[in-house]
Amino acid sequence: MSIPQITRARGPWTSVNPSTLSALKITNSTVNDFRAKSWIERPPAIFEQRRENDQAFLAWLDMYGARQTGLSQVISSWYTLRPADHYTTNTKAIAAADTYIALDDSLIAKVGFKLIFVSYGAEYRVLEVDDDNSEGWTNDAGDACNVRVERLTGPAVAISANEVCNAGHAPLGELGTPKRDTTTVPGDPSWNTISLVGVYNSISHVQDQSEMIGEWGTHPKIMADLWYNHRMAKQFEMLFSQRFSGNDTLDVEGQLYIGNGIVPQIKTNVMEAGSLGVNLSFPELNDFWELTFDSELSASEKSHFCGAAQFRDIRKAAIEGGAELEMLGIQSGIDNAQSIGANTMRVQLNSGRVVNVYELKQAFSQPNLVDWGITMDADNLVKGVFGDFDERYVDDIETRAQGMTLRSDAVVDSWMMAVIDESTFGVIRGGTRGLINR
Repeated sequence: MSIPQITRARGPWTSVNPSTLSALKITNSTVNDFRAKSWIERPPAIFEQRRENDQAFLAWLDMYGARQTGLSQVISSWYTLRPADHYTTNTKAIAAADTYIALDDSLIAKVGFKLIFVSYGAEYRVLEVDDDNSEGWTNDAGDACNVRVERLTGPAVAISANEVCNAGHAPLGELGTPKRDTTTVPGDPSWNTISLVGVYNSISHVQDQSEMIGEWGTHPKIMADLWYNHRMAKQFEMLFSQRFSGNDTLDVEGQLYIGNGIVPQIKTNVMEAGSLGVNLSFPELNDFWELTFDSELSASEKSHFCGAAQFRDIRKAAIEGGAELEMLGIQSGIDNAQSIGANTMRVQLNSGRVVNVYELKQAFSQPNLVDWGITMDADNLVKGVFGDFDERYVDDIETRAQGMTLRSDAVVDSWMMAVIDESTFGVIRGGTRGLINR
């Protein structure tokens, strides 16, 4: 092969002539060899678009957001119960002369005890109870009934269906005997399964030993990416995952366990704010959040994690409603030792209770989540880890032969999210959306 010669080109020499060395051909190898490339800042400097913590929810969990517990079973259960009601309703109307009535919960009716319809000033004494409707009792209208009564006091008026019937005490005659009361048994427990996850990344030994400008294409970089992707997916799964357990359909991995995230465990407090956020005025927002404090198990403060659109809606609603609002912004650990690196505001409710609102701009950046928000209660959230299967790196997972040319490292983890009292949590869905895509 002959040695190439220098070629000629006509002048004048400008920034674009000769074309071989044109400043506009920045991807041409010849240009890169002879024309210096200009940088605002030399690589590997990159202007980061965001400075908030993309994993602020995990930071909250790690800092003070959940009790940690070790697990020795793949399924864990817990009881959260409220006292049995001392009232029920009548499922059928009661005529003034009826001696048989139909109650939704006949167990509050006990022989010799009183039943009281406060709104009607009517009191009855229970004579017999038929919990399984096996006696065939009916009232004057022919409706099936489960309690036989006598009217003690009150006007002889008809009582409409679905009225509140309170359980009274057992009157004791001068020569009477005590009446047998009922007892209680626990309801069904709540339960969840663990989630087991594992991911890995690889780099060839040739590439690992190649000189690179900065960290791109290096082993530390692929491990940092692996950790970041794992933590972002873990954060999402802890919030939204749906429970599943079953055998791997490919029959290569055995039993699969995926636990419920936090949102599927919330049943009581769910607000639909609508696509225009019309329900997110402060009176409605205040009343919604106040409900999450009703339980005696509730913490004294709440933490609300939401997308950027809902964050703006909450701030607007609080300002228009005259609520006490403190904008904390994105604080560093020096400014606030309890900071989790997310844009934050503190909203005070009418009762004086406080909700800390955190903007998860990246984690809730999807179009379907930008106007979502989840209210958390630190005292009612437990995070479990199965055995020693905790979040950690596992180095050099390749076989001995493949490991001679390829290095692969993994991250493995397990968790189980338990919402102890789901009534102390809440979900707000919907709100205003920007006119431009963000």
